[in-house]
Amino acid sequence: MISHIDRDIIALGGDFIPERSDWVSLFYDSGHKVTSDDGSQFAYRAITTRGEFLWFVFSKGKSRGYHSEATCPFAAFEEARTALDQRRRIKTRWDEVRRVARALRQRRMRFDILIEDAHSSPLCPMGTRHFLRSVGLPGITRLSGFKLAWLMLLEPQLGFVIHQAALREGVLPDTASAAAISPIPMPEQRPSKVLAPAP
Repeated sequence: MISHIDRDIIALGGDFIPERSDWVSLFYDSGHKVTSDDGSQFAYRAITTRGEFLWFVFSKGKSRGYHSEATCPFAAFEEARTALDQRRRIKTRWDEVRRVARALRQRRMRFDILIEDAHSSPLCPMGTRHFLRSVGLPGITRLSGFKLAWLMLLEPQLGFVIHQAALREGVLPDTASAAAISPIPMPEQRPSKVLAPAP
């Protein structure tokens, strides 16, 4: 943990810029910037207010950065690129994700969300940890889909996690390997799948 005095020193240091995005509060070093070989990405060395080191990666055309815990900036570039490509694929079927979330909130569909679903989603692990800590759920490994679907109204990006859980449950077909993904209409009623009783 960084003390309040240390935070003030960092903030007044000139090169260190405070930033909060995707539930992560950090300081990034504007004087320690690395650019990818093709010039499409750049990363700043950064530290969170909890003392975690990371690379704060920006991709061309994107205003929000990706939090990578890779030690090498070029590994961080690849991690951010993979996450961005995965997000784009999932976004093509976002209407389906919203329908699944609505069905979970209305208890017409039931399944649990596992921490592995978050890890296989395009959300950065650091952002996931900080979000769970912010909502009072640090260290949790399983949560009812009902709860996460309601949390999605607070943080829409949780739809990426619901998407991964829906793939695992077979609620949505896995079309990630297809060259193009066409939205598949979901029936209004489906048999419920229960891993654990929802609260």
